[in-house]
Amino acid sequence: MKVDFEKLSIRKQILYLVLGCSLITMTVAGGITLYGMFQVKSNALQIGTEIGESAAENSSKALKKVSLENLQTLVQERAKITYLTVVDNMIWDIELLSNMMNKVMQNAQDHSPKEVSEPSRENAGKLVPQLQYKAGVDRSALAYEVGLTANMQNLQVELFKHDATLASNYIASVNGFNITVDRNSELRVDENNIPRPNDYSPRPWYKNAIREGKLVISDIFNDARGRGLAIACSAPYFDSNGEIAGVVGEGRFLSDIVQVVNESKMGETGFAFIINEKSQVIFSPKPEGSLAIDYNGDSVDEAGLIENESESLAHTAKHMIAGETGIEPVVIDGKNYYLAYAPVEKTAWSFGMVIEESEVIITAESNKKIIEESTFALIENLNSSIMFIIISMFVTLAAVMFFAPFAGRKIAEAMTKQLMILADGVREIASGNLDKRIEVSGENEVKHLAVCFNAMTEELKKYMVNWQKEITERERISTELNVATNIQLSTLPHDFDFGRKDFEIYATMHAAKEVGGDFYDFYLVDEKHLIVTIADVSGKGVPAALLMMKGKTILKNLTMMMSNPDDLASVMSLANQQLSQGNDEMMFITIFLAMLDLETGKLIYVNGGHNPPMLYRHSEKKFGWLNVKKNCIVGVIEGRDFEQQEVQMERGDILYLYTDGVTEAINTAEEEYGEERLEKCLNAINTQCDLETLLSGVSKSLAEHVLDAEQSDDITMVAVRFNGK
Repeated sequence: MKVDFEKLSIRKQILYLVLGCSLITMTVAGGITLYGMFQVKSNALQIGTEIGESAAENSSKALKKVSLENLQTLVQERAKITYLTVVDNMIWDIELLSNMMNKVMQNAQDHSPKEVSEPSRENAGKLVPQLQYKAGVDRSALAYEVGLTANMQNLQVELFKHDATLASNYIASVNGFNITVDRNSELRVDENNIPRPNDYSPRPWYKNAIREGKLVISDIFNDARGRGLAIACSAPYFDSNGEIAGVVGEGRFLSDIVQVVNESKMGETGFAFIINEKSQVIFSPKPEGSLAIDYNGDSVDEAGLIENESESLAHTAKHMIAGETGIEPVVIDGKNYYLAYAPVEKTAWSFGMVIEESEVIITAESNKKIIEESTFALIENLNSSIMFIIISMFVTLAAVMFFAPFAGRKIAEAMTKQLMILADGVREIASGNLDKRIEVSGENEVKHLAVCFNAMTEELKKYMVNWQKEITERERISTELNVATNIQLSTLPHDFDFGRKDFEIYATMHAAKEVGGDFYDFYLVDEKHLIVTIADVSGKGVPAALLMMKGKTILKNLTMMMSNPDDLASVMSLANQQLSQGNDEMMFITIFLAMLDLETGKLIYVNGGHNPPMLYRHSEKKFGWLNVKKNCIVGVIEGRDFEQQEVQMERGDILYLYTDGVTEAINTAEEEYGEERLEKCLNAINTQCDLETLLSGVSKSLAEHVLDAEQSDDITMVAVRFNGK
């Protein structure tokens, strides 16, 4: 139908004019908008892909870096543990033994010769000193020197008793005799029970100490009695003329020590090893390959890792023997590994730990895959959303053809504006700004895409931060617990059978956490004096465990070397002096130190800020509190004097020692167990029972009091019964 425009009314002309302009305007605007939408879609897809790839790559690199840093931290901690559990104990023992031998040899007039027995088959399995001579020596000419050296036999036995990994210790004179302590007397006699001649001078540990003139730690060697592979620590001792008079040493079997290395691993493929200054492998769990111990005759194979066919392994071995710390990629027996290494203190050893490269990057690869999948899902969502917008636009164009051109133009601008904001925000995130948040108004699909991008960046940040914290905290806790566990297991005595009838002793310790701050100790300083110690270290964790070991060792050394057997106050003062020096952390110990005369029953004791013990009087058939002076705590104030006390014990009397974990044990109502309940409990127990049953009775009473409440402190108890001659 042809419309005669001139014949139409003004109203209709204006209407047709507006409709025509609107149609033309909407057609042009729709075309422009469609072009812009396709451009935005293309840009959004490109930016989404870039941010996904960038985020995956950056987070994977960060996770890989964290894994390698944790491996480096772990190897440094394990090198420290190796020193504490393997090297430090040997060095401590040998320094003590060599110093004591120097005093004996250089002040012979102050020491009386002692008797010492030769090996005998009837001593098989017993811990006894054994005197042997080199073939052809004049024994009568050596009698006086043998007698002087025999002054050390009790110290040799004591060092042996408290170290489960010790194979033997020995004092070997350059004049052709030696005194050895071990449990293998049957290996030192022939079939007729006649002692065999013995010459230690060809042994590696002896020759090293003579050659170096100082304390040395040997490489692996074969035990002279065929008992297996071993390492030794040895040092020379000197006569009054400053000449080397002999060598002291102690050996440990490789089978006992290698456990420390075998326990060091990270992940499924990781393992640890140790090399010496020649880059020879001296400890390793590997039975074959480049990192296996190549034992040949009396020593490890001369060829070290610096001559390995793997250039990367040989290069890293040079850094290791130079005493450096680091981590490098290496090829070992055809496989790619990361090797972290650190020196072992006071030795020429280097501790290494390896883990396959594939295991290091597996977490990063998994993370990369997750991010790529998330990015792909977001891009698919973006495609769907843009397609929905395009379809909606066509529908809208058809609808707004009936509206004014201005309204149509505003709608088109409103739709494209939100997409451009989204594109700009995505581009900024892709550039690395994970703190960027895309702000889009409205509640449409574009808003949903913005929310998805914001959620993705927030989760990515949290994931990276939480993963790093979790790995760091897990390794720190594991290392600290391993150190503390090794220290406590190697320091507390567990053998309560002294094979004597004049006294009985038993002790227990139950730590509140994985690591305890309490300790106890007991030992004979001679045939008639028994030392008993109980203590509580302030604080928890590794520092408390290390201070516990230090305090226990200092107390024992001082009591073993005190000139007056009754001077416990001086021992406590000297221990306080040593523990106070350099104590910047102001940690302290409460100590109760006592010495029981096993012939007379006299008990001498010094209290260093500890809980008062209880004493059972057999004649009165009851426990009562022991009178103790309130001396100060130990390890804080230098120069403090301590006052000792004494009390007479009769046959059947029992001394009960405890830490504040007993009296301060609380139940769910926050009520302490208290001294009154403890006294009542002990007096209700039949004291004719063995001491283990006595302490079990107290533990049962504590359990009935606390019920389901968590143990708040370490609980340590020691009981000693005096039986007399």
